[in-house]
Amino acid sequence: MTARNSWVSPHHHGSHRDLLRPVRVSAPSNAHVDMIAVPTSRPVSYLAHAVRLAERLDCTLLVLASGKCSASEVVRRYGARLDDRLIVIDVPIGYAQSEPMFRFRADAVAPEVTTRPSDTSVKRNLALVLAKSLGVRALFFLDDDIIVPDWVDVCRAAAVMGRGHRAAGLFVDGYPDNSVVCHANRLTGGQQDTFVGGGALMVDAQQATGFFPNVYNEDWFFLLDSAADRAVATTGTAVQRPYDPFHSPHRARGEEFGDVLAEGLFWRLDLGDSVRGADAAFWKRALDRRLHFIDEVQERVGRMRDAPSLRWRIEASLEAATLAHHTFTPSICAHYLESWLHDRKGWNRRLARMPFGRPLGELLASLHLTLAGTADPGMRTIPAPTVVMSPDPQPLADSHGEPLWGLRSPLTVAAAGRRASVPSVDSSLTA
Repeated sequence: MTARNSWVSPHHHGSHRDLLRPVRVSAPSNAHVDMIAVPTSRPVSYLAHAVRLAERLDCTLLVLASGKCSASEVVRRYGARLDDRLIVIDVPIGYAQSEPMFRFRADAVAPEVTTRPSDTSVKRNLALVLAKSLGVRALFFLDDDIIVPDWVDVCRAAAVMGRGHRAAGLFVDGYPDNSVVCHANRLTGGQQDTFVGGGALMVDAQQATGFFPNVYNEDWFFLLDSAADRAVATTGTAVQRPYDPFHSPHRARGEEFGDVLAEGLFWRLDLGDSVRGADAAFWKRALDRRLHFIDEVQERVGRMRDAPSLRWRIEASLEAATLAHHTFTPSICAHYLESWLHDRKGWNRRLARMPFGRPLGELLASLHLTLAGTADPGMRTIPAPTVVMSPDPQPLADSHGEPLWGLRSPLTVAAAGRRASVPSVDSSLTA
């Protein structure tokens, strides 16, 4: 969503929505979702919505756990609800560096700015490998802090795959999904939109050629070639749980290198230019633009009169983003892009060499991982979903049958009209 009364900067593209292809899809009768993949490091309760969504879609749920979430706790809490459709894997600390399948040249280009505490990238790459091996076509990436109020939107995203689209994202409503710098731009009246991303993204796992590098905006890199070809569809809505982007200046510092790279490359796509033409001279201009942009936002922040504590935290975050520029140069940006392009080719060679079709437990063992969950270790393909779409499918709703989040789409209006006679089996999405 773009901020109202927006101030437009000549140094920043506040929206890249022209690279997307909005698609209106009626309730599809033959679309199904094969797998939902959730990378998580939060407490197991954050998986409640993904479990309900997998139940409603009758599909396999893949949970890639670390941090405050463990495979044993996921199985204890949710194993009985998903029969043989729950795959849970503990992803160890440092797994991307220790496993050659997930080690990339780009990740070593500028360790001070690309190394992040998040392991989301390697988890998503692992999901791609497992999905490809198990014959998954409709793979839905879902973050544990994202809610999909209307489960039919996931089916709609699956329905558009293969029709000139290589990915389909749900637009994220609720709290905007932006970098810290772009959050500051929005809060101070700047033009700032959001883009689709890995938090609610449908891909065809058998056709996907991209991977997720260990850098902020890794999902933009995954989608880069598809966005260049205008092959990313948008349909439906997801909702981001609120968070404080200005909690710590370290967040802005850690994001800045990836944000500079992604915004610079998508700037080129907006203009119809090739990504491969992004040499050191281009990155010199891009870095200059970025610093001018941060200065503009910083100036507007200084004029804020309300909430002085918020203003101080925003100023500290913007200062951290500016200081991050001391750790990388135009040459490093160009080298990162060159390395990432090399890694894309290497990733596809690795996928081509993988002995797909092996039993799930054996495949995971070859990747030095252990299977938990209720799925059969001997499984070679996932169970076929059996969910049947009715002409007027009922979205997830609260215990009174009221549509969640107050969305007033035709489907949710219909659900509200049925609440007296058809109680919802989904009591909440926030428990």
